[in-house]
Amino acid sequence: MAKYSFTYHQEIGHQGQSLVPHFPGGRSGVTIGPGYDMGHRTPQEIYADLTAAGIDPETAYAFIDAAEKTGHEAASWVAERGGIFITEQQQRSLFEHVLVPEYEQRTMDQIASFVNTHPEAVPENIDWETLSARQKGILFDYVYNTGSLARFPELTTAVLNEDWETVSMHYERFSDDQPLVYRNEMFYREFLDPEYIHENEEVKNRNDLPAEEDKLLDQQISELYSEDDISDNTDNAQAKDSGEWYEHI
Repeated sequence: MAKYSFTYHQEIGHQGQSLVPHFPGGRSGVTIGPGYDMGHRTPQEIYADLTAAGIDPETAYAFIDAAEKTGHEAASWVAERGGIFITEQQQRSLFEHVLVPEYEQRTMDQIASFVNTHPEAVPENIDWETLSARQKGILFDYVYNTGSLARFPELTTAVLNEDWETVSMHYERFSDDQPLVYRNEMFYREFLDPEYIHENEEVKNRNDLPAEEDKLLDQQISELYSEDDISDNTDNAQAKDSGEWYEHI
């Protein structure tokens, strides 16, 4: 995994659900892999994205009528279909080659917008290229998981200023007044707990990791998740369009 391994492992879970089409709930659409939501995608986009990830044309074609279905329509689509699945390698490729570029660009755009609307609260001349891997990983995960940095102004300001004490006060995510316990815990361990933060900040830049170090990082993250009781992971990590996400202040 070249980049954003934390987000990838959170999105796919550990029970194989991501390998089959499923409905995460709320206003989401039919979803496959690490959060590829078809609810706001065209048939042409779905077919192009899935085949680009190495999914065979027949399987990709089976998904095109899930385009632009959300809520009840998406739930019904999933309930009426079975026997469609993708492989582990295909979902990884979907993340790396389709979702990472898409959400990385969204994150860049939202950071630029946030900086423009909060010029006094952030460092001068800050942009995507000036951020550390730790800052990028946090902001990417929030955009990927919740859809908007604007819902988390205190956290976003603190991350951009590398004010980790303040980040530790505002990182928790809630939905329907309930904390997303598992994701919050794993987020803290990955990005804020000194015991788990990598000593060399530059080594955490996953763009530059040599192949062997990259493989080792994936293995370490997998081991980290395997330590937890997966049955306790009931967080809905996929409902990106939900209006229920908010920052606990």
